[in-house]
Amino acid sequence: MIADFFRQLLRFFVLYLVRPVLLLLGALVSSVYNVLFAWWLDDWTFKGRQSRFEHEIQKDYSWLFEKYDARIVPMERYRQVLDYVVAKVALGDLLFQFVKGNGEFGVNIAPAHAPHDWYDFGEAIALASDAERAGTSAKHYRMASFPQLFEANIEPLRHHFSKEAYGPSRRDRTAKKLIPL
Repeated sequence: MIADFFRQLLRFFVLYLVRPVLLLLGALVSSVYNVLFAWWLDDWTFKGRQSRFEHEIQKDYSWLFEKYDARIVPMERYRQVLDYVVAKVALGDLLFQFVKGNGEFGVNIAPAHAPHDWYDFGEAIALASDAERAGTSAKHYRMASFPQLFEANIEPLRHHFSKEAYGPSRRDRTAKKLIPL
């Protein structure tokens, strides 16, 4: 009975006295950071992480740049979530998006003429190849097997995502016509 009373008193104290003070302090620290540091520090940390990741891609996948004449495409600045970083690589009529963050690392692919139509690399292999040939290994690939999967499937990917075979953008993000309400 007394324990219940003290539990309720502690709950009241935390919810109605401590919580508002902490919220106000958090808002104050966030505001001071945004005014004094965010305008230059966020760009600086983004550019640093972005350039490090691009150099890492160029070093780890140097065969992609030497053999296939790939090039890094500059990325537009956008709001980062957690520690995610993205590098976009153009290889002829294909765009590859290397995504790393939160312990994950993956590759997405899109045709250059439809840059909003991103597909997971394994999904793209399954689309471009026969279902029997692609198997389940391509759908659930690991980055260690990326070079082998890439070498084995680059021609079907190029054909599938060519302008003639793929057609117009399938995931267009622009509104064509507004519907009157």
